[in-house]
Amino acid sequence: MSDDLSPDDLNQNRGDTLEDLTGGEEEREEATVRYTLDLPKSLHKRLKSHALIEEERSMKDVTIEAVRDYLQRHK
Repeated sequence: MSDDLSPDDLNQNRGDTLEDLTGGEEEREEATVRYTLDLPKSLHKRLKSHALIEEERSMKDVTIEAVRDYLQRHK
């Protein structure tokens, strides 16, 4: 185990591939951090339904895309 990583760092995103984390856009794997977000229950339900059922994607993938789009618009 690396001295510069905590057990929590090592356990985050176990099993995720580079494509899972970046949508396949990056050539190298980037470290991730945990970000906890409280959403209104109705928004969570809509996001989960749309992401999983209509797009067959994870909520995490949709959220990462939304944050990237937001940052791109607000450079």
